[in-house]
Amino acid sequence: MSSRTLLLLVMLALIILNYFHILYFNIFTHSLPQGVYLRTKGSPRIDEYAATCLTPTIARYGIAKGYLAQGNCDSGTVLVLKIIKGLPGDHYKVDNKNLELNGHSYRIMNKDSSSRALRSFFVQNEGILDKGKYILLSDFVPNSWDSRYWGPVGIQFLLKPLWILENVKK
Repeated sequence: MSSRTLLLLVMLALIILNYFHILYFNIFTHSLPQGVYLRTKGSPRIDEYAATCLTPTIARYGIAKGYLAQGNCDSGTVLVLKIIKGLPGDHYKVDNKNLELNGHSYRIMNKDSSSRALRSFFVQNEGILDKGKYILLSDFVPNSWDSRYWGPVGIQFLLKPLWILENVKK
C-alpha cells in the first residue's frame, strides 16, 4: 500500500470517527489547546476536559456576540469545550468581580476582548453545586466565555486529548 493510500485511509477513518462523535477536532475554540480529542466515559473529575451544550437563551447570546457557531446542540450551537473546575457538592460564591471556587478566584470581566459589554447569566450569590451541575472554565485563555458568565451546567461527555498542537495560548 502506498503512503498516499495509507494517508487517505487514515483521513477517512478520522472523518468517520468525527461524524459518529467519537473524535473531536478542536480547531475553532481557544478554550482548549487545538488538537484531536477522544470522547470518553467515566466520573467527571477536576481538571478533566468536558463538552456541553448551553441553554437556548445563553446560546442565542453567544451566537449574537460571535462566541459560538451554529451547530448540532438542541440550542442550535456547537458543543462548548472547557475544563471542569467545580463538581457537584463544591461551594461557590459569585460577586460582581469574581467567582470563588475551591480556593481559587476567577475574575469576572465587564467587557469582552473586543471591549463590548459582557452579560453575566450567573447572578451574584453563594451556594453548593447541585447534582449533575459543574463549573466549566478555561485556564488556557484568561478571557474565556465560560461558567463565570453562564453558571453551572450539565456535561454531555468527557474528552481526553489524543493529539495536541503546540500549546500556544491565544
